[in-house]
Amino acid sequence: MIIQDGARRDENVLRWAAAHAQLLGAGLEIHRPQDDFRAQLVVVGYRGPGSSALGLGGHVLPLLATTRCDTVVVRGTPAAIGAQHRHVTALVSGGPGDGRVVRHAADFARQRAATLRVLHAAPQSPVRSSIDTDHTYVLARAAAALDGFRHHAVMVHAQPHEAIARCTDTDLIVVGSGDAHESGTVTKAALHHAPCPVLVVHQPVLEEHHGRVAVPTPRRPVRSQA
Repeated sequence: MIIQDGARRDENVLRWAAAHAQLLGAGLEIHRPQDDFRAQLVVVGYRGPGSSALGLGGHVLPLLATTRCDTVVVRGTPAAIGAQHRHVTALVSGGPGDGRVVRHAADFARQRAATLRVLHAAPQSPVRSSIDTDHTYVLARAAAALDGFRHHAVMVHAQPHEAIARCTDTDLIVVGSGDAHESGTVTKAALHHAPCPVLVVHQPVLEEHHGRVAVPTPRRPVRSQA
C-alpha cells in the first residue's frame, strides 16, 4: 500500500492507511505525488495545494487520472475516518463497472465485519414515469454480482451528490472511476460531498483488438519518502 499526499502531511491519511495496512498485514510506503511507484492501493488526502471552494485538493483528480490502481481519498468526519459506523456503501449507477464496485465494497465490508449497503441514486424525472420499474435492474445486477453476499439494497429519488451527502452513517463509500481519462460525474460528486473516505475502483482496460482484459503496468517504485 502507498500513502501519497500533497505538500503537507495529513494525519488522517496516515491514520486510515496504517489501520488498513495492519488489518491486512500489508506493507506501507510514503511517496510524493511526483514519485514513480508500484502499489495495489493508493491512499491520499482530499485537501492539498490548489484546494477549490468545495475543499478538494488540486492534486486529487490528476492523481486519479494517472494512477491505475484503486485509490482511497480520505475525508469526512472523525467517526467515519476511524471506521466507527461499521457500514460500507457501494454507489452503483447502472454502468459496466458496477460489478467490480460492489465486489470491492463487499471485500472491505468483510474485512471490517461491517454491513454493506448498495445504493443507487435515481433523480426524479420531471415527467411522471415508473422510475422504480425503470431502475430496479441496477440493484438486481449488483445483487447478482455479489453472488449471495448479504447486503441492503437502496434506491433513492435524488441526485448522486444528494444521496452521497446523506450517507452520514457510512465509513467508506465505494464508487467507480469513470472512463480511462476522466473521473465520472458520480465519482466527482463523492469526492466533493462524501462525509467519509471514498474508495475509487479502477477498471481493467479492455484491449481494443483482442478482447482480453489487460491490467495496466504499475508505476515502478523508487525510494520511499519518509
